[in-house]
Amino acid sequence: MSAALALGTACAAAAPEPAPPARRASTECVERIARALADDAMEGRGVGTAGLERAALYLEDAFQRAGLAAADPPTQQSFAAVTGVALGADNALSWRGEGAADARALEPGRDFTPLGFSSSGEFAGPLVFAGYGIRAEPLGYDDYAGVDVRGSVVLAMRYEPRENDADSPFAGRRASRYSDLRYKALLAREAGAAALILVAPPSEQEEGNDRVPALKSEGPVSRAGLPVLQVTRATARRWLEATGSDVPELRAAIDRDLQPRSLAIPTVQLRGRVDLETTEERLRNIVGVIPGRGALADEAVVVGAHYDHLGFGGYGSVVPAARAIHNGADDNASGVATVLCAVEALRPRLEAQRGERRTLVVLAFAAEEIGLGGSVHYVRNPLFPIERTVAMVNLDMVGRLRDRKLVAMGSDSAEEWNAILEPRARALELTLTTGGDGYGPSDQMAFYEKGVPVIHLFTGAHSEYHTPDDDFATLNVEGMAHVADFVAAVLLELVTEPQRLSYRAARDVPAISGDSRGYGAYLGTIPDFSQMGQAEGGVRLSDVRAGGPADRAGLRGGDVIVEMAGVEIQNLYDMTFVLRDHKPGQTIEIVVLRDGERVSMLATLGDRARDRDPDAPPRAAAPASDWAPSAGTDATARLDPREVHLADLRQLTFDGENAEAYFSPDGRTLVFQRTPPDGGCDQQYLLDLTSGEVTRLSSGRGRTTCGYYAYPNGERLIYATTEHVDAACPAPPDRSQGYVWPLYDFDLVWQAGPGAPTQPFVSEPGAYDAEATVCMRDGRVVFTSTRDGDLDLYAVNADGSDLRRLTDTPGYDGGAFFTPDCTGIVFRASRPTGPRLDDYRALLAQGLVRPDALEIFFMDADGGNLRPLTDNGKANFAPYPLPDGRGVLFSSNLGGSAREFDLYRVGLEGGEPERITFTPEFDGFPMFSPDGRWLVFASNRAGGRGQTNLFIARWVESPEAEPAE
Repeated sequence: MSAALALGTACAAAAPEPAPPARRASTECVERIARALADDAMEGRGVGTAGLERAALYLEDAFQRAGLAAADPPTQQSFAAVTGVALGADNALSWRGEGAADARALEPGRDFTPLGFSSSGEFAGPLVFAGYGIRAEPLGYDDYAGVDVRGSVVLAMRYEPRENDADSPFAGRRASRYSDLRYKALLAREAGAAALILVAPPSEQEEGNDRVPALKSEGPVSRAGLPVLQVTRATARRWLEATGSDVPELRAAIDRDLQPRSLAIPTVQLRGRVDLETTEERLRNIVGVIPGRGALADEAVVVGAHYDHLGFGGYGSVVPAARAIHNGADDNASGVATVLCAVEALRPRLEAQRGERRTLVVLAFAAEEIGLGGSVHYVRNPLFPIERTVAMVNLDMVGRLRDRKLVAMGSDSAEEWNAILEPRARALELTLTTGGDGYGPSDQMAFYEKGVPVIHLFTGAHSEYHTPDDDFATLNVEGMAHVADFVAAVLLELVTEPQRLSYRAARDVPAISGDSRGYGAYLGTIPDFSQMGQAEGGVRLSDVRAGGPADRAGLRGGDVIVEMAGVEIQNLYDMTFVLRDHKPGQTIEIVVLRDGERVSMLATLGDRARDRDPDAPPRAAAPASDWAPSAGTDATARLDPREVHLADLRQLTFDGENAEAYFSPDGRTLVFQRTPPDGGCDQQYLLDLTSGEVTRLSSGRGRTTCGYYAYPNGERLIYATTEHVDAACPAPPDRSQGYVWPLYDFDLVWQAGPGAPTQPFVSEPGAYDAEATVCMRDGRVVFTSTRDGDLDLYAVNADGSDLRRLTDTPGYDGGAFFTPDCTGIVFRASRPTGPRLDDYRALLAQGLVRPDALEIFFMDADGGNLRPLTDNGKANFAPYPLPDGRGVLFSSNLGGSAREFDLYRVGLEGGEPERITFTPEFDGFPMFSPDGRWLVFASNRAGGRGQTNLFIARWVESPEAEPAE
């Protein structure tokens, strides 16, 4: 897309700080509106509740009070939203056994039920039992081998073999991707089955509780492409009687030797019909305008926030089983209230302004929680043409302002955003974090897909998100008023500045299930998010990433992918499964519908870690700026002349043992581990890099280790602690066996800040759960644990879901960090064999590990493509990815005695490491700031052994480019 002219001098860096609008937003305004929307009478503003309509009526009145003219016509923003799925009137299933004259009819809801993602339609055919319905070629397991299911009805068990066995080749005790019901449906469909019928094995339900599940919708509606049902075990038993087996016996046999027991049962003939209907609700966006003036009046600026929430819970709730009002005070009564109060503060200033200005369109969106329904409807039916919409400002969860820290996501969508946002934040004493493209799970995404520059304002996540506890009492109304002042100042600039923002397309694409970027092969497509709710019929593309595999193959925006690698693509789930089944470097055929014609092309799939745009910014957390740390003292005299990659060195701590310091997302604070000079246990502390103030984070009880900020917003921190076992400091290790590290009974906890209570996180009783770090993009956590008997790496979502074991080779795997794009992981590991393995296991049984031979490894974020980056037999540890994601900085005793450690750099292709530091004793635990400009590390350079302190230095990538002093 063509770029417009840059903004004029009003956005120049040298311009004076802009003044905020003369009228300030009031706390009374934001409190009144947020309190009303978060009241129990609004029933959580859930789709399908009377409370959502009450909220709409309230907002229509509030828009009028704010001086906003109603949309014309007002019905334009009314739309139908798919809210779920329901049984139609014509669902049936019957069967006939050998010699039976009549078919036996089964009762829907008692003997069988369709599943929510089933396609509707009739089916008939003989029965084939297909075990678990799994085809897992990498594991040598295939339930479809040796049976022909074409035209048959497949009966398969839910779950996967050995689901409760830690040594299962599938994924141990965790569900692997092969157990996904949609994946099983895809396999049955591609094998030619007429229908798939599932049955729950007896380990899931007691025999006396043999029921089919309730019909429910899980996320956006997308059909499987064939009928999918579930029957009771009693029903399946009658079908299997002719074979002399039953579900428990067949399951036990398969689990025993991992050999399929699939068989055709032609004596059982089935006939059925699935009739599912989508349920719809009529919803509406609330819209108002402040008309423009002069030549700019036919252009628009949109500001908006969604007003719906989760109602009484269910799908989308963190506690889906609890039926309770989810008032959504922060999500997103706060956004709606702040928008309206910003407009109230802005309107007098606009009325007094005599020059030309754009029209301001103010929106309260419906149906955001069920798939961006309101914003998608608006961009299809805009009050002003989308090509004349110059910017969109979205407010979603702005009710928890802490320490005046505000996040403006999406500022990479126009090159002028930072010049608009940052000076206005400074004028209002807000600390602003910017960055990222316009993709994300909120309403700005629908606009960004249509070429509109966007920002999404956000004050951070919290533990009450999507729970009944997100209530009005948790809001910071003074902070909301402060955000409203900022929004008013930004809107004033957007509607009055003559030059338009220059839209900037994403250099990278959002990590969504349809492109499966984190796992499997990489294609580089951008699905059309406005089409995510379509039931079936392929995946429509909004665009493709420039230079990626899809682009090189000839795919383009508007194409509908209908086939990949010979597999019919009905929806985003199908696309995910195909990509996960293929590896980078493989070439597959892709068929698309283009202008009504089928077009075939070949695409060589990529490895995202090596296929991304080399010029893309490595992070979207904190932008580069002129800020520099002022904490501590100048320590440039302690730089060795050979340390050419370090400049402006400062010493941050001055006594005791201080190490493992890691940056907050804004790059202005460190969390670090400290043992005071008078001894005691390690505790977690925070260090302000501007003031130098040090505050203890942890309680002071037990021992703690490895603190790290939650990313991308820094609203809490994670670390490991032993205080759940004993408030006292655990005993030091017995070093009669040499230098060993103790594996204390650490548990992982989250903590919002000093003095806040801790919240346990995925810890296993009696296990070592520690060394946790966080993905900067989506908040996933990687950590080390002994929960399965060895020191292995695990990854898990920030909410505790999708726990995955990533390594399983005997030896110590730890100290892991995600690469900047979160598609890879670097870590330290031992791989002992022979007597060294015996020694390792003997020490592990004592809760000890010997760290004398560790190498640096790299692997994909799902544990695949494991490879060593070093192979020198030394103690290499504390790897941290370089800002460009192409290498690793780590600590090693490679260059001197066993007790002298320095920092080294090595590329992701391995090779000879480059030495970075040269001082005696110890340099270790490096971490780059989120903008890549600063390096923090621990060192003995100011006091020798026993005095480990923190230092920070400006990173110099190309020393020869540094200006002479």
